[in-house]
Amino acid sequence: MVMIMNPKVLQLRDEVNSLETHMHSVLQNLLHSVEDSIDRPISTYPIYDKNSLVADMQQRKKAISLEELELQTDISSSTIKRMLKDPSKTSLDNFLAVANELGMKIWIEK
Repeated sequence: MVMIMNPKVLQLRDEVNSLETHMHSVLQNLLHSVEDSIDRPISTYPIYDKNSLVADMQQRKKAISLEELELQTDISSSTIKRMLKDPSKTSLDNFLAVANELGMKIWIEK
């Protein structure tokens, strides 16, 4: 007995297969990202090594516009610019707000 498939059913089947392939790819990428982040240590900086800290902040800043950072933190763009050049020239509250918005987890150990 020969069954003739409805073209709509065939189209839906193709779409399901395509979605399954795409979902598999997305999940694989997500898994690789998680595995990579597990292997990558958290950035740490000695208290007097502000050059590395500033470089990391500037790199992370590339992912967000200065205007967005200003809106999210309620800190003026001129203050943020000064902070990204030299964090010691700003208040701890402002520094922590910007660092948090850039996805940095900051803590101070004695």
